[in-house]
Amino acid sequence: MLLQQIDRWATLCPQRIVHQSRDESLTYAELKTYSDALAHWILRHVVSNRQPQVPIIVYGHKEAAMLVLFLACIKSGHPYIPIDISVPPERLQQIVVRSGAAAILSPRDIPDLVVASGIVCQAQIHLPEWLSGAYPPQGSVLNEDEAELPELIGYDDVWYIIFTSGSTGEPKGVQITQRALATFLDWVNREYTPRPQQEVFLNQAPFSFDLSVMDVYMALTNGGTLWSVDQTHIANPRELFQSLAASDVSYWVSTPSFAEMCLLDRGFTAELMPQLSHFLFCGEVLPNAVAAGLLQRFAQADVINMYGPTECTVAVSGVNITPDMAASNLPLPVGQSIAACQIYICEPEGRTVLPSGVHGEIVIVGPNVSIGYLHQPELTERVFLQWQEGELSRQAYRTGDIGYWQDGLLYYQGRRDFQVKLHGYRIELGEIEAQLRQLPEVENAVVIPIVRRGKNAALEAYIALRSDPVMATAVSDMGNLLRQKLSQVLPAYMLPQRYTFISSIPLTANGKADRNALRFKAVAAMQ
Repeated sequence: MLLQQIDRWATLCPQRIVHQSRDESLTYAELKTYSDALAHWILRHVVSNRQPQVPIIVYGHKEAAMLVLFLACIKSGHPYIPIDISVPPERLQQIVVRSGAAAILSPRDIPDLVVASGIVCQAQIHLPEWLSGAYPPQGSVLNEDEAELPELIGYDDVWYIIFTSGSTGEPKGVQITQRALATFLDWVNREYTPRPQQEVFLNQAPFSFDLSVMDVYMALTNGGTLWSVDQTHIANPRELFQSLAASDVSYWVSTPSFAEMCLLDRGFTAELMPQLSHFLFCGEVLPNAVAAGLLQRFAQADVINMYGPTECTVAVSGVNITPDMAASNLPLPVGQSIAACQIYICEPEGRTVLPSGVHGEIVIVGPNVSIGYLHQPELTERVFLQWQEGELSRQAYRTGDIGYWQDGLLYYQGRRDFQVKLHGYRIELGEIEAQLRQLPEVENAVVIPIVRRGKNAALEAYIALRSDPVMATAVSDMGNLLRQKLSQVLPAYMLPQRYTFISSIPLTANGKADRNALRFKAVAAMQ
């Protein structure tokens, strides 16, 4: 069981740092002590009827208390929902309502809007000060009957829930079981062989983004150290590079866009991070030029391109990119499937498996697949299915991604629908459109990606305004107004960069928004 794998490091290497975030560090001994104590506190004070599997929201950024709270939730029998501080209060409130969460716990202040909703809130959990005034008193010993917690999360119970963008204008919660997480970790630890108690894993992605699951749990199951860089680091290159130089990072886990940004600095070389042995990329397309630049500057490191949707536990395939692959004009492959699952290329929304070289929808089958969306059975039934293999029936997920197999390697070719990847985030364009249409100034809206050098670089919103005499704001200022209003309900990575105002949205013969016509407008405008 995963908790046993993690807790054993408190005995084997109690003083090893498990998490470093700026000047705040946490040891494995502290991780176990604090998470055990907080689990008892949750059992006593949060869920009075002790219903199992009711989720708990953990709200924060890169604080050490976040890891403690994740494990405390699990140890008390509750899956956790990680929410980053970049999420607007209105969206956080939506997640509170949709999830039916029992509580929200945080090392910092919780937005007033959420506190006023009546959910159990416990903010300002600063370790060990908070425990010294709550439960148990600092330095005390737990009662004998409370010294050991039973395993309250089974192998097929939900471990965590990641909320992603939803096409209806509301977020949807992807439920990942302990079995699915263990399946992923068995593969990634075996395939990329981190050394016990020796590795440092870069944590770039927010904990609410499923890419972070890779670095967090690779570190926790290998007695490694998680080195977090936060929002301020990323906004300040000098501060970021000072942190990287001090980190001794050996496993770099990030989106390709983050590495591409770092490559703009000539100082981003092996001299900055001499211990670096692996680049692990997932979340978006890895451009050939980025892979080539990394292989040139970090000759000692492997560059791994991985693929996987949130619904299938971070990643289901990976490949070591060679210099020849990077130098090719062809897109990079995303690898071979992990041993426990199968990846099929099928006819859209069908089960007919297509042969090698033929493009179709990627369908993933195996124990790493989510059990479905939290409290959304109709949506779950639409994309999850039981895949029959002889007498064996296994959980499967229709990704909506287009791809093909060639020479034993999987290639990703983009989305089948209106879902896009941007800077590592999976975004439902329909959710942004739904929020735009709720604004009083907007009659209709369509959002499309702006593509530069073969990948999504930003979002553009095409807006048909209401013919309202109240509208006195100049069109040149309207984009700023709409962006400001959207920022109150959507995270920054979902905000369109460009706003184009048109008299009406063009339609196809079927009466649907003609997105291709808008793409042609966008391309023409860039020329």
